[in-house]
Amino acid sequence: MRDTGVVTWGELIAHGETQASVRRAVADETLVRLRRGWYARSDADARVVEAVRRGGVLSCVSALRYRGIWVPGRSDDVHARAGTSRDRTGRFCSQHGRPESVTGPVDEIPIALRHAARCLDAEGLVVVCDSIVNRKHFTPDDLASILGDTPVAVRALLGRCDGSAQSGTESMVRLRLRARNIPVRTQVVIPRVGIVDMVVGDRLIIETDGERYHSGLERYTEDRRRDREAARLGYITLRLTYADVVELWERTEEIILEIVRRRRHRWPRHNQHR
Repeated sequence: MRDTGVVTWGELIAHGETQASVRRAVADETLVRLRRGWYARSDADARVVEAVRRGGVLSCVSALRYRGIWVPGRSDDVHARAGTSRDRTGRFCSQHGRPESVTGPVDEIPIALRHAARCLDAEGLVVVCDSIVNRKHFTPDDLASILGDTPVAVRALLGRCDGSAQSGTESMVRLRLRARNIPVRTQVVIPRVGIVDMVVGDRLIIETDGERYHSGLERYTEDRRRDREAARLGYITLRLTYADVVELWERTEEIILEIVRRRRHRWPRHNQHR
């Protein structure tokens, strides 16, 4: 498990430290006292330090992002929870149902997800659940159990999840197009091309290049080979960047809608045997 660099007094003692050695470590700044019973090494994760110093632990979308889950929105906000005590300050995230005890400086995925269910909008929660399933942390049935105490409307969102999605941007495009009743197939195998993120209608391929994906000369070259092969077979390919989906969606959506309105996403009549 990834080391956060934040430890409790009990953990220090269990690893052989004494009250005197902890005091010396604080004095020479190899340890920083965050609050009563909690300490951080000089290499500790800054997000975890802030959450603990604030009086809680890293949770909600921040804990999910920390654990490698694709989370939409800003990454610089720190989400924390206060533990079993009820928060009346508004500084902490909360979950549906009773608060849970703290087991470490960063919440595990189930607790973090239950808190994120109150912070994320519907699209954001589906995107996160797609990522959790895709990374094989939990199955859809597991997620239904984890979110068992959430309102019916929240649990119903699990029916829109697709764990085959390779990135959050892919999930976002799928959800937005289906919300407009545009037919979308995901992770489609096309001979001589390979697996593509989405196919709209018959022949409009949409590839979503996530923020950290499709970089490097080798990947770039292979993507262009696939695009050429798809064109030879009669497909139209739209390759969307992270910014196209997250920051410029209105413009991007209009391009897709124009292709659909002109029925260019369907095979011409002479190709309907495909």
